Amino acid sequence: MAGHQHPDDFRHRAACRSVDPEVFFPTAVQGREVDRQVRIAKAVCNGCPVRTECLDWALTRLPDGIAGGMTEHERRQERTRRRGARRRRPAAERPAGGTRAEVTRAGRAALAAGMDVHEVAGTFLVSLRTAQRWARTATSGTRGRRRTEGSAGGHRAPLQISHTATQAGTRAEGNRA
Repeated sequence: MAGHQHPDDFRHRAACRSVDPEVFFPTAVQGREVDRQVRIAKAVCNGCPVRTECLDWALTRLPDGIAGGMTEHERRQERTRRRGARRRRPAAERPAGGTRAEVTRAGRAALAAGMDVHEVAGTFLVSLRTAQRWARTATSGTRGRRRTEGSAGGHRAPLQISHTATQAGTRAEGNRA
């Protein structure tokens, strides 16, 4: 066992080393008894000199029981909160009285900053389809410029122009003598 221990491992300095491990795994399912068991485990964690390191470890591994002074449920919430804090960005706003081009630029900038298309649609008061179109043009590098080849629509066939009197694509065009 001694070969598996690392002296710099925080767990060797933890307060829980001198406590029965069963304390950190409540057996009750609900009610006062589970609350009492959780309070006992958290009391050990509250006095621990390495609680922060333990919590960081527990958040990355999500083990069972009480770890880092939190229950499994509390750790899931904390993990979600921390993930949201990392992604948080300055709130984007629709330009007050802005022109269509200004709103489009601001919407594309918000998408480039990582805002979700649903958030952009609600914030900039445009349809979800418009926000999705902005997202496509923001990621494709066209940034709203018209493509020079084919049609401006993303799913349409290229425009075909006939220089004769008959209409291109009709039966009459193929039956010329």
